[in-house]
Amino acid sequence: MVDKSVIPYDLVATKMNYWYVALKNDWVDKAEKMRSEVKQEIAIMEENQDVLIYFSLLEFRHKLMLDYLCPEAAKDIRVHYEELREKTKGGKNLNGMLEYYYYLFTAMYHFRQKELLHALAYYQNAENQLNSFESDEIEKAEFYFKLSEIYFYKIYLKQPTYGQRRVQCQFLMTGNWLDKMNPEKALEHTSKALSDAKELQVDYLIGSSHLNIGICYSQLEEHYKAENHFQMAAKLYKNEKHSFLPKALFNISHVKAKQEKWIEAEDLYFEGREWAQKFEDQEFLAKLKMIYGLYLSFDLDAVRESFEFFSEKGMYADIEEYGVITAELLQGKEMLHDSLEFYRRVVEARRQIQRSETVNES
Repeated sequence: MVDKSVIPYDLVATKMNYWYVALKNDWVDKAEKMRSEVKQEIAIMEENQDVLIYFSLLEFRHKLMLDYLCPEAAKDIRVHYEELREKTKGGKNLNGMLEYYYYLFTAMYHFRQKELLHALAYYQNAENQLNSFESDEIEKAEFYFKLSEIYFYKIYLKQPTYGQRRVQCQFLMTGNWLDKMNPEKALEHTSKALSDAKELQVDYLIGSSHLNIGICYSQLEEHYKAENHFQMAAKLYKNEKHSFLPKALFNISHVKAKQEKWIEAEDLYFEGREWAQKFEDQEFLAKLKMIYGLYLSFDLDAVRESFEFFSEKGMYADIEEYGVITAELLQGKEMLHDSLEFYRRVVEARRQIQRSETVNES
């Protein structure tokens, strides 16, 4: 006799698919509701190991969403990652869609941890699995969103419900133009992002748009405009206690330091450090230490410690950018030996970037 209280696993799996859609769109309230419903149903679901693994993967993806949008609601993300690794045995014996999700979510985790080389390796594994199962266009866009803004931008543009992704695509194109030292072109994209974000009325995207505009003006050496947009970003991030707040405060402190407004720069340094410690943001703790060592205490050992962190995490673009700033500042102080040290770091970082591009193209 069939137990009518037992729910067929395929019905639960279907609901989990809707949960995943909410996660991809950063619909926090809807995702929380779907997660709660799935947890209740999975407790009385007919046994199916694949669906249980799917649940564990989506649980981790849910934590990643909260870690990004609501960091205070998602504690110990590393612990959750280790739990997932244990449940899935590091992705062993998975195949098809489940293996793809394991590699994708693991890559996203490592990217959030600024472990870029690990992230790249897992993204490559995910790409190898992407065509091993039947996936829709949006799923492919979700993946290539990480790798190629041109590919996924065209896809998201056709989907009216993916407005946030279109804004984030503009952010990536902004970053690409900034990497090419073309802030004027970058401003076109991030200004469009700000317009779209205001239309969507999503505060953290509005804040990120202001942050990117500030970075463009900073590269143009228009410090007043840069500071103005950084301040607007920081205000929005503070309202939401968003994890990007240390990044905004770091940039304001840096602008103040460039203008030799030492007291304001130091106050922002301490505020930024406090928030970075609260969010356990090792990247901006290192960057703020660099600001303090380079401008406020003139402690080159502290600056070197920051650069060692960048190197360990594979943050070669940051080594290139801040290495030039540091070398030029030291050159201006006629500290030529120390200046040469940081120019050498820049050269090595560029070599590593070129090597990575060569590997990715092969």
